[in-house]
Amino acid sequence: MWDDVSAHLFRDDRDEHGGVILAGLAPGPRGPRLLGRELILARDGIDYVPGTTGYRALSAAFVRDATLRAHDERLAYLAFHNHHGTTTVGFSRTDMASHESGYPALRQITGQVVGGLVLTPQAAAGDLWLPDRARIPLAELVVPGGILARMRPRPTATSVPDSRWNRQALVLGDRGQDILRRMRIAVAGLGGAGSILVEFLARLGVGYLVLIDDDIVETTNLSRLIAARHGDIGRPKTEPAARNARRANPDIKLTLIDEAIQSPRAQAELSQSDWIFLAADTHAARHWVNAIGHQYLIPMTQVGVKIPVTEDGTVGQIHAVSRLFLPGEGCMWCNGLVDPTQLAIDMAPSQQREAAQYVPEMPAAAVISLNGTATMEAVNHFLFAATGLHTTEDAIYSTLALPRTRERYLQRQQQRSGCTWCTTAGVLARGGATLL
Repeated sequence: MWDDVSAHLFRDDRDEHGGVILAGLAPGPRGPRLLGRELILARDGIDYVPGTTGYRALSAAFVRDATLRAHDERLAYLAFHNHHGTTTVGFSRTDMASHESGYPALRQITGQVVGGLVLTPQAAAGDLWLPDRARIPLAELVVPGGILARMRPRPTATSVPDSRWNRQALVLGDRGQDILRRMRIAVAGLGGAGSILVEFLARLGVGYLVLIDDDIVETTNLSRLIAARHGDIGRPKTEPAARNARRANPDIKLTLIDEAIQSPRAQAELSQSDWIFLAADTHAARHWVNAIGHQYLIPMTQVGVKIPVTEDGTVGQIHAVSRLFLPGEGCMWCNGLVDPTQLAIDMAPSQQREAAQYVPEMPAAAVISLNGTATMEAVNHFLFAATGLHTTEDAIYSTLALPRTRERYLQRQQQRSGCTWCTTAGVLARGGATLL
């Protein structure tokens, strides 16, 4: 959507252009979020015409049609146009006067948030009119792609540098370090891979972690759980993960959820994250993280290692994957990573799950260093995406490593037309307007 908006607004003619974004509404980690779901571009000279009091304006017919769609779809109405400039932008007096004359009526028609956006290639400002009659500015515009762009009306000052992060701030800059401090990241699954993710994220200086796992520590976990000890056996896996996060960063904020990912509390916490790491390998975990990521426009990274071992002890080709799923760019269902039968089994009560497994499951082989191969790739991608260090279009690709042959491949997720989850034919960007 941002690519289409940019191509429409920022042309060589340096003229003003406009349109409307219809958006879902959802709670977010720092306040309410508007989730861009549908883009309606205004045609120059037809839908975007010379204004009576300002330079350009959306035509009455265009506004009427877009407003009715917002009402029917229960979506916010956000009119947008461009100004000249790069890192700083704001509304003109004429813009604000037009908002005051028109938005109260549009808000009454839609019953939803209405507002205006003014954009440059690197800055965004918004004037939002809420259903409760409040009027507030837009805090920031986020593009949740391979590079996690964040745009505000003007560059913001960073917090006072902290000497703990001095060496990595030489790479990320104080602004990059400040971005990590403000982020709220969820880690779903705290086994071998998940515990490494927590270690990396906490030591990078991420300010808030949501840790989700309903399992307990067992003796066989100790060789793979970072910082776990014998006294943790029988305790929830969230406990050693939290202890390790606080040891790495005493200022970190944590939410611990000793429940399955499909629990209402876990889903609510996931939906208010800036990024989700999935390190649990059940089909239920994949389904629910996939649903929430696309419904709430949250980038997701699934990590995993597969080590095939035959009954005679022969080790096959090892796969270490870091799969990136960007909102609206293909999902786990589209790519065959959720099996409907296994999903039904995962969602059943424990006794029914055991009865449904006709062949008892054998413990999967696992090695901590191989978990590190997948998790390091995943965290590095997140780090570069969050701080703007990616330099190529490969930022949208997943990675597949074959450690035994030292091969590495880039893969792009596939998307099925009309998918229920990752297209506007389904719940994409619906936020809280559609129940999962």
